[in-house]
Amino acid sequence: MEINPDGENIVILIEPFEAKILSDLAHQLLDITAPNSEVVANEDPLAALIGIDSQAEKPTDPISTRLFPDAYPDDPEASMEFRRFTECSLRETNVNRAKSVLADLEGQSTLTLHADQWKEWVGFLNSLRLALGTRLEVEQDTWTQERSESDPLYQIFELYNWLTWMQESLISIGYFREKR
Repeated sequence: MEINPDGENIVILIEPFEAKILSDLAHQLLDITAPNSEVVANEDPLAALIGIDSQAEKPTDPISTRLFPDAYPDDPEASMEFRRFTECSLRETNVNRAKSVLADLEGQSTLTLHADQWKEWVGFLNSLRLALGTRLEVEQDTWTQERSESDPLYQIFELYNWLTWMQESLISIGYFREKR
């Protein structure tokens, strides 16, 4: 994979196996972040229209907890109220980002990202890294440790590092592009 600036755009040259990995990860992120289809539709049309979820619950899965954290860890009631007003929108944002990346990857070996697409990709990669980092129990001082190839998690850590490199590259190029 190569990531390069091209005027106002960012060009990504991507190998088919890299596109497949990103597509698979996007589908997994969709599975994690998509709203629960079994939840009964909101009975209040106004609440549904503006995205208030009267059925919001604190996630029990560590990845969902990381992606949708409590806004007020010391105040469960305030956190739940905040969650009612924001989680639906946060989930929708993650779903839209994953779908956007999937559409960008569809049959492409060269991706040309304009500013809006760039932001979608950076957000998508951030969510992936949060999810994968949670699963790997990554902490600030542990994720850069050298790992032996015999470590059963070696390849997953390499995937995490690749996603980190990709996100850092997009942010760096996008930052300097916007500074011009």
